[in-house]
Amino acid sequence: MSTLTWLFNLLQSGVASIFANGIEALHLKAEHKRIAVDLRNKELLIELVESTDTKDTSLSKRLAMAKDIAERLKSAGLTLTISYKGTLILTLGAEAKPNFSQIFTGTDAIEIHNLKQLTQLML
Repeated sequence: MSTLTWLFNLLQSGVASIFANGIEALHLKAEHKRIAVDLRNKELLIELVESTDTKDTSLSKRLAMAKDIAERLKSAGLTLTISYKGTLILTLGAEAKPNFSQIFTGTDAIEIHNLKQLTQLML
């Protein structure tokens, strides 16, 4: 069982917020086979990226990692949505219904809702 699948099994339902320096940085909502992540603070995302080896990773390698995660989620019947300050940016997994994004990502397991916001967060 992958770590991501384990996380979904652990988080059956509920809501959680993570605060950094007294400011809500991340809001999680788990429902049956679905986790919604709402980033509320871009600085948390920057710190997460800087703490991993993905900071200097090319866009194609990041895309390959996202594709792998999305396809694993889809095969397990799970969905992960990612938002920024309440604006939906990505859907990964079973509930993804890509349109043009499938051409770019090479998978039907990633739906890009807001390309502009996605690129702003990734830079």
